[in-house]
Amino acid sequence: MLYLHETIDIIADGQQSYLDTVTKEWAPRSERRGVSRLVGAWKVIGSTHRWPRVVNLWEMDGWEQLAESLERQHLPEKRDPDLATWWRKATQWRSGGFDRILEPTSYSPARADLVARKLVAWVCVQVLIKLRPGARRGYLEALGSSLRPALEDRGITLMGAYAVPLRGDEALTLWAAPDFRTLCGVYDRRRTDGALRAWDARVGALRQSIEMLWLVPAGDCFFHPLHGKTSS
Repeated sequence: MLYLHETIDIIADGQQSYLDTVTKEWAPRSERRGVSRLVGAWKVIGSTHRWPRVVNLWEMDGWEQLAESLERQHLPEKRDPDLATWWRKATQWRSGGFDRILEPTSYSPARADLVARKLVAWVCVQVLIKLRPGARRGYLEALGSSLRPALEDRGITLMGAYAVPLRGDEALTLWAAPDFRTLCGVYDRRRTDGALRAWDARVGALRQSIEMLWLVPAGDCFFHPLHGKTSS
């Protein structure tokens, strides 16, 4: 598997309109054509980071599928006219952004795994970690063996753990909480929780910086608690 992670800067109050065109228009078309599968689309909670912004995560089968996607965008003879039309439409709500290619760890669940688990989440947490040179593999291995079970014992589910291959010192993780109280409770107890303190002590020297965003999923995401019942 391979993933495309997008952070989109939104113009004015266009956040919901942009999410709707991603989840209702482009994502179904992209999946039918075998381009990519939408794992999730989220609004950034403004009290946790800069806003208004949207985060999208797309799943692909590997580098070959990414190459095909890039050809549809950039090679004149393979250019996808529907993508160009959708792209022009979407620009009315966005001003730019930053994308990352992500390679999953061996324990990172695919979208199908999360669907099979019947994941439900009102809020997700994205963690971007900048690591010291050469430390990324050890950090991600430790995360899988230590932090993942500790957080899952506290009601927080791992949605993905990734290396950023084009940025050799970065790793990105995504976590899902069933509700805001569960997530806030974990953060409230983080300084007294023995397992979480032990995790910080174990990997603190490996990290150069850490950035967290709390995210609310669009109503069309398969893991939204009201998916299929109402719109976001």
